[in-house]
Amino acid sequence: MAKIDIKELLKKLSFLKNNLALLVPILITVVALLLFIPTKILGGRLRKTVQQSVQTARTIEDLGGQVEEAARAKQMEPYMAAYARDANQIEIMMKQATMRELLTYRIFPDTSERTQLLFEEFKYNYLSGMDALLESVRGGTAPTMGDIQQAWKNAPKTMYGDAYGGMYGQGQMMPSNMMMEPSLYGRGQGFSTMGMSETQRKIMDTVCQEKARAASVYAGPMDMAGYLYWTDWKFVDHNDATRDCWYWQLGYWIIEDVMGTIREMNKEATSVLDARVKRLMNVNFVLGRMAGRSMRRSTPYGRPLGGIGTGAGAKENPTYVTSAKDAMTAPCTGRFCGEEFDVVHFNVRVVVEARDVMAFMKQLCTAKTHEFKGWKGNEPVQTYAHNQISILESSTAPINAETYDHYLYRYGDAPVVELDLICEYVFDKPTYEGMKPKVVQQDIIDATTKTTGRR
Repeated sequence: MAKIDIKELLKKLSFLKNNLALLVPILITVVALLLFIPTKILGGRLRKTVQQSVQTARTIEDLGGQVEEAARAKQMEPYMAAYARDANQIEIMMKQATMRELLTYRIFPDTSERTQLLFEEFKYNYLSGMDALLESVRGGTAPTMGDIQQAWKNAPKTMYGDAYGGMYGQGQMMPSNMMMEPSLYGRGQGFSTMGMSETQRKIMDTVCQEKARAASVYAGPMDMAGYLYWTDWKFVDHNDATRDCWYWQLGYWIIEDVMGTIREMNKEATSVLDARVKRLMNVNFVLGRMAGRSMRRSTPYGRPLGGIGTGAGAKENPTYVTSAKDAMTAPCTGRFCGEEFDVVHFNVRVVVEARDVMAFMKQLCTAKTHEFKGWKGNEPVQTYAHNQISILESSTAPINAETYDHYLYRYGDAPVVELDLICEYVFDKPTYEGMKPKVVQQDIIDATTKTTGRR
């Protein structure tokens, strides 16, 4: 490396002594050059370093995202597994809901036995089952006119001034309009209070109050579909008897749920007077006995139904709803019998406290438990849950206590209304199809063919 001669350099720069005006610009230029060159070099290096840092940051960010996604996917695994379990559980519960106890295990799906005793067994079990359901809700009835007359007859003579009948004159009979029977298994038929004295009214009210205190809900056999039918039932034909048993087995399950709803609603009641559900007016599978709902009269659904299961002499049988003509009302669910479900419509009317209308509807659609011991009744008992009811239509109406249908009923002090519901009951078809008698399966095929024109 060549050595710099300082003396020679100073000699060459000595001319600046006489040109001070040039000294300052030269110094500035020299300083600028000294600053620019390193800055340029450093700037390039810095830019390269920054670019490398940015690229490294992006790489780290991408890797971080991949790690985060992997971690999130790992975290989601339990949730996805839970969803899968829920889906499987729902399918299992749908099947279990249709696995129900049978009233007899000797008839379904088809039996080679031809003895009438098979069907007599079903008849007995149906009627005794209805009686047990009534007992489970502490069902009772309003007094009959016979009860009222007996109370008048047993009243002290001082209350009337003479023996029974003295209020009309010695030996005279009661007016015919007071001898009408107001209660047949709990169903009012007609009543008039013309000619009653105040004393008689008080006696009658006392009898009515005693009846109300003796039960938790007004409910009798005639208020439950099928009771009168099976009371009068006689064997005619094997296929018809098989149909009857199958359709009323469905009906029994439905009525069982209605009574279970009443039992749960009234579990803290001591009598009708403080019960939330005061009266079961009826559970039906047809609308023939229920004229009066103007909406029904003005629609195609307002006629007595005669679909599958409702042949001659079986006007109240439960009905499979294969199309609109079998429906009690237009189903908001859009469900009819198909490959996945069987559908049955039913109607229930109750008298409830006005504040409990929604509570009753909610309870009716709440899951209920049942036992299942196999379709042949020989397996270990399992406890399952079912929730098969949807409400399609509802209406409420005020109660006029002075009318014939309510005069002998005592509902307590709280305001009450009549609640009228049309509901659907859904069965998981594949679950019980193997137990369905062939004549019933053919009924459904024939009804579907008639409706659609296709097999």
